[in-house]
Amino acid sequence: MLAPPAHAGLGIEAHLANPTPWLREEVLLTVEVLDDRSIIEQIIAPWTPPGVIVRPLGSRQERVQTPEGVRIRHRHLWGVMPLYPGPLPLQPPTVEARVSGGQRLPLIPPSLRLEARPLDPLLPVDVPVSTLSLHAAPLPEAVPRGRPFTWNLAVEGQGLSARGIERWLKEALRDTGSLRVYPPDIKLRDGIDPTQPLRQRVEMRLTLEARDSGPVRLPQIRLPYIDPTDGMVRLASLPGAELRAQHPLWLALRPWLPWFAGAMLLAALVIPLQRCGRRWLARRAWLRSLREADTPAALRRAWRGDAETLVDVQTQALVQRLDAACYGNHPLGEADFRTLRQALLQAAAGAHKMACWQFHGARSSINPSPPP
Repeated sequence: MLAPPAHAGLGIEAHLANPTPWLREEVLLTVEVLDDRSIIEQIIAPWTPPGVIVRPLGSRQERVQTPEGVRIRHRHLWGVMPLYPGPLPLQPPTVEARVSGGQRLPLIPPSLRLEARPLDPLLPVDVPVSTLSLHAAPLPEAVPRGRPFTWNLAVEGQGLSARGIERWLKEALRDTGSLRVYPPDIKLRDGIDPTQPLRQRVEMRLTLEARDSGPVRLPQIRLPYIDPTDGMVRLASLPGAELRAQHPLWLALRPWLPWFAGAMLLAALVIPLQRCGRRWLARRAWLRSLREADTPAALRRAWRGDAETLVDVQTQALVQRLDAACYGNHPLGEADFRTLRQALLQAAAGAHKMACWQFHGARSSINPSPPP
């Protein structure tokens, strides 16, 4: 319908996406207002036509190029669901446009006609006439025994009812000997896909509890729907998942087991390393005391401790000669003392090399590296 000549660039149209839906099948109604950029405000009164359920879906607009110039196209959307079979006249709502200058113009769209196809009268009224897709969030491999856990599901389609979905969900979920089912938390979401205004999603948060330890089989979820292509009943199904119920304390400790095993392994390597390091430092101090000894008595005092068990027969003879010089009547000259001290140093250095090799061997077992 065009406006008066003063605003001949205004117009309104209406159309149904599917004029022959099934009974209780929601269809998209679009009312388009063509604006010559003089509309300041659009007012649409609440619309409650008889014989249908109406769901407002909001409005959109876009710029379009026409032979008369650039125009703004406003789209007002509704979801319309017929409640009775047969022909149904449908008068879309009037759009009252307030244009520049304060004038108000009623834009009345043309009337439309629905032809609702009948369904089997024995079908429950809460079965949606729309293809359903059912999804489930991933579940853990194990859950705590005797404590509630959640299972999140979602179903998408058109003309959904949270109450109807809840009814069929309770039919699929029942208490068993090994599984307790709590009342579900269900929410209906609209406007999930801008390209499909009628698309809806029902989000379901299920709370379950495993009564015993061991494998737990979740029930299969089945939701009926009427296929809009042929009006036949189909099932959207989700196979039952299988998980394991375990003691809550074991589940709490299990993530830390790799860290605990790593700490035990590190301790098993670090403690011997510390012991080797202390022994290596002690032998370095021992070699220094031998090198700094300037008399047979000082050399004999430095030669003590583990050195008695690390020397061979030849070195024992050198120690006996040192004892004779310290405690007997066989004094040593300066040259003989230096020779004896050098021989003992060589024997002690061999023992020190053995301790050094043990130290580096222990360190390389923690952080192996190629030899230089």
